Amino acid sequence: MPEQIAAAQFSWRPKLTQDWLSRWVELDRRIRLLDRTSVAAEFAAISIEARQLAGHELGPHENLKMERLARRMLAQHERFAGLRHFRLAVISNRTVSHLIAPLAAAGLVRGLLVEAVEVPYESVLRLAFDREKVGENESRGVGNLVPADAAVIILDEGAFRGPDAPLDNAREEQALGDAQIFLRRTGALLAAAGCARAIVATLPLPAWSISSSDASLAGSSQSFVLRLNQRIADGARSGAWLMWDLAALASRVGADCWFDAIRFHEAKIPFRFELGPLVADHLCRILAAISGKSCRALVLDLDDTLWGGVVGDDGVSGIRLGQNSAEGEAYIAFQRFLLNLRQRGIVLAVCSKNSDAIAREPFQNHPEMLLKEEHFAVFLANWLDKAANLRTIAATLGLGLESIAFADDNPAERARVRQDLPMVSVIELGSEPAFYPARIADSGVFEHLQLNSEDRLRADSYQARALSAAQAATAGSYDDYLRSLKMTLSISPFDAVGRSRIAQLINKSNQFNLTTRRYSEMDVQRFEASPGEFLCWQARLDDAFGQHGVISVIIVRKLPKEWTIDTWLMSCRVLMRGVEEALMNLLMQDARDAGVETLIGEYIATPRNALVADFYSRLGFVSIEVDASGVARYSANPASYTAGNCFLEVRRSHS
Repeated sequence: MPEQIAAAQFSWRPKLTQDWLSRWVELDRRIRLLDRTSVAAEFAAISIEARQLAGHELGPHENLKMERLARRMLAQHERFAGLRHFRLAVISNRTVSHLIAPLAAAGLVRGLLVEAVEVPYESVLRLAFDREKVGENESRGVGNLVPADAAVIILDEGAFRGPDAPLDNAREEQALGDAQIFLRRTGALLAAAGCARAIVATLPLPAWSISSSDASLAGSSQSFVLRLNQRIADGARSGAWLMWDLAALASRVGADCWFDAIRFHEAKIPFRFELGPLVADHLCRILAAISGKSCRALVLDLDDTLWGGVVGDDGVSGIRLGQNSAEGEAYIAFQRFLLNLRQRGIVLAVCSKNSDAIAREPFQNHPEMLLKEEHFAVFLANWLDKAANLRTIAATLGLGLESIAFADDNPAERARVRQDLPMVSVIELGSEPAFYPARIADSGVFEHLQLNSEDRLRADSYQARALSAAQAATAGSYDDYLRSLKMTLSISPFDAVGRSRIAQLINKSNQFNLTTRRYSEMDVQRFEASPGEFLCWQARLDDAFGQHGVISVIIVRKLPKEWTIDTWLMSCRVLMRGVEEALMNLLMQDARDAGVETLIGEYIATPRNALVADFYSRLGFVSIEVDASGVARYSANPASYTAGNCFLEVRRSHS
C-alpha cells in the first residue's frame, strides 16, 4: 500500500522502458571505466544519460541501482559538468538513515549530485543551547557539518515537548518558545559553521486524535504541531530559514501510510522506509531551487492540452472548454493553474502543430478562454518539428534548455522531445485533464524559494525580451535598436527590500557570474551593514516593453587605494544591451572619487560561466595573474579608464 501511494506521486514521470535495464548496465560500465584520461565529453554524456534513467517511474530495485550509480559519480563529482555537487547536512532527532541513500538518486533527476551526511542531533542541541560554554573551534566542527551547501532540520514533537497536557496553555506556550529559540540558534550555528542555507521541515500532524476538537485544545499534540508549523512558516517569510512542507507531503500520502508505529518504536523512524525515495524527491526540489535548477518556462501544446478537441477540425465552437461539462471545467481549472504559475514568474509559451491563425482563434474568440495571447511570451504554431521549435523558444527567451519544461498530451511528441532534447523537463500529463495541474505540481520543476515582488515580474520580463528581439530584427542598426528600447538603469545600495532577491540571484546565477561565490541572506545583510568595507549595488532595468526588476548584483571589497570586485553577476536576459558598460563606467567614477589607484577584477572559471571569460579584457582590464586556486585577476587604473559606450539612462539612489 505505501509503495502504491508513493508510486502515484511519480505519475508525472514516464514509465520504465523495456531497455531501461540494459541502458543502466551500459551506463554502469561506462562510469566504472572513467579515469583521469577520460575526456570531458564522456562525463557530459554520462550526466545526461544518468538524469534520463533516474527520471523514470522507478521501482525499489531501480532506485537502488540509481543510488549505486550516483555514489560512484560522487567520487569524481568535479568532472561532471552537467551536474552540480550539493553537500547536504541532515539534522534530526529521529532516525533518517533511510533518507540518505535515496537522496543521491533523487538528486540526479534535478541535475544534482547530492552528498548527504547525518549530523549528530545531540551535539547540535548542546551547541544551540549552550554555545557560550563551547569554544569557537568546536562550534565550527559539529559532526559532519562543514562545509555544506545547506542543512535540513527534520524534527518531530518529541524534540520540543513531552506527552499531551490538555488545557495546559502555559506549557504549550513554553514549548513553542523553546522551539523557536532552538531553530533560531541552530540557524545561527549553521551560518557560523559555514552552512549556506538552513531548511526547516514542518511537522506532520499526529496520526491519530482523540477528539475532533483537538486542534483547538490547548496543550494537545494537534494544537502544538499546527501552531509550531505556523511559526516555521513565519520564520521562512521573514528570511530566517527556508521551509520544507513535509507536513503537506505526509497529508498527501495519508497518516496511516506515512507513519509506521511498530518501526517507530523499534528504530525511531519518522516515516516508513518505503517512502524514502518520495521524501528524497520532495527535498531535492528545494535543493534544485537553491541551486538555480528549477525550470523558468513552461511550453504548452494547445489541442487536448489547453482545451478538449482539435480547433482546426472542430472550430472554436466545437472545442470543449467550460460549457458546464466536467471535461470543459477541468480545462478551465488547468488554465487557472497556469495563470497562477505565471503570477509566480513562470514564463508561458506555445508550441503547437497548427496553422498560426487557427491556433490563435480560441484565444481571440472563445468567451470562456481564461488564457489570452498576451499571457504567452512566445507563440509558435506551425508544422515544424517540436524539438526544433523548442530550441527556437529557448533562444528567443535567452534560456538554457534545462530551464524549459514541456507539457503535451501526445505521447509521441513527448518521446520525440525526450530523445532529441534530453535536458528539457518533459511532464507526463496523462489523458485526464482534471489531473493536469497535479501532474505539473507533483513534478516539482517549478519549486521556488520565498517569492518576492521581483519574481512576479519575471514572466513579463521574458515576454519583453521576446518583443525586443522581434524589434531588433527590424531596426536599421544595433545602436538604433538599443536607442529604441528606451532603457533606464536604476542603481542603488543593498537594502532590506531587495535583500531576498539579491541572495536569490547570488545563489542561482551561473552563466553571467564572474566568481559564482554563494552568499546567504545573512551574508548579504552583513555586506549591507558595512559600507566602509563593501560597495554593494543592486541594479534594476526598465525598457519600452516593461520592467525587468533586479538584473545585476555587484559586491566590491574596499581598501583605501585598491578595490576588488568580489561578485559581479547579471541576468542573461539583458545581455548585449550596454548594461555592463554602464555599471563599469559608474564603478570607475566612484573609485576615482575615492582616490582608488587600482581596481581588481576576479574571474573564477566554472563549466557554466565561459560566457564571461573575456569580460575584463573586453572592458579594458589587463591580466595580472592566475593564482594556485584558479582565480584569475585583472587590473585597471580608474584615473585613466576609458568609459564604454552605452545607450541607456542611468539613475542612481544613494539611500
